[in-house]
Amino acid sequence: MSNNSDSCNLPLNTDTLGLTYIYSLAFSLGLPCNLLSLWGLYQLGRSGGGGCQLVYILNLLLSDLLQLLTLPLWILYLQGAHRWPYGRPACEFVGYVFYVNVYASVVFLCLIALDRCLAIVHPLSSRGVRTVRVAAVSGVAVWTLTFLFCLGGLLPSVFDAERLLCLEQYPVSLRYAHFKIATVIMGFLLPCGMIGCLNDRHKITGILVVITVIFIVVFGPYHLVGGYRFVSLLLIDNPCELERSIFLCYRLCYGLTSLNTLLDPLFYIFLCHNARLELRRSLTPCLGRGHTAPKQVRLSLRGNPDPSDNV
Repeated sequence: MSNNSDSCNLPLNTDTLGLTYIYSLAFSLGLPCNLLSLWGLYQLGRSGGGGCQLVYILNLLLSDLLQLLTLPLWILYLQGAHRWPYGRPACEFVGYVFYVNVYASVVFLCLIALDRCLAIVHPLSSRGVRTVRVAAVSGVAVWTLTFLFCLGGLLPSVFDAERLLCLEQYPVSLRYAHFKIATVIMGFLLPCGMIGCLNDRHKITGILVVITVIFIVVFGPYHLVGGYRFVSLLLIDNPCELERSIFLCYRLCYGLTSLNTLLDPLFYIFLCHNARLELRRSLTPCLGRGHTAPKQVRLSLRGNPDPSDNV
């Protein structure tokens, strides 16, 4: 396939308004929510609570914060008519950040779901693997493998120096199409199958339902539309016609993935009773309120699960 964007004559400006609104919403609300959630988890960790799930959620928040810091650059890119003025290294960095954020978040969501399943179904026998040490090692492994996977898929470059396009190819190369199909399978279909299996076998609601909602609403459209796009591009003779017909839909679904930076802290922190109590206790001196919160709270991840965890 040709990588010349002019050959497809795509209406690049049609996604500017929608993506600008989505990125602005994610940045303006997601940044304070993630920072506040990070502070609440820090206070919870200082009090001795959290356990291994605290490690997974911290990694999730750090991934979100890294993605949020790149959103202003994407907004400027859109407002500049899809012309990236910051050079190849910056484009490659934010491109890797996007993919690493998406798929690291997917894996950490799966680890949180698996941890909750073990805590509820096998609270005693799973103590050996549900430790902070195991969670920390798992976190390092997730970041390393995700980075290497995305690096291999996005090389040699995601930057078009001639057209100043960043993370955009129309039509895409065969190598990139195969990479994207692999991400749909390993980064969406398999995790969805695993979480669905946990729900069906153990009838666990609450946090697994929340994770399922995030997969369907945030990651679902991007991977389903993308899967259709990249499989079709491998099968048809006129890729530009398909690219023109699906361009706006795919780009908006692409933008929706940034909303995971907004939903992660809302679902996993503010709906967690213990984290809310710890955050309220830590902010009491700043707010000048007369009420007090418990001196120590825990996520009840060691042993039998606390009912407050099943939000």
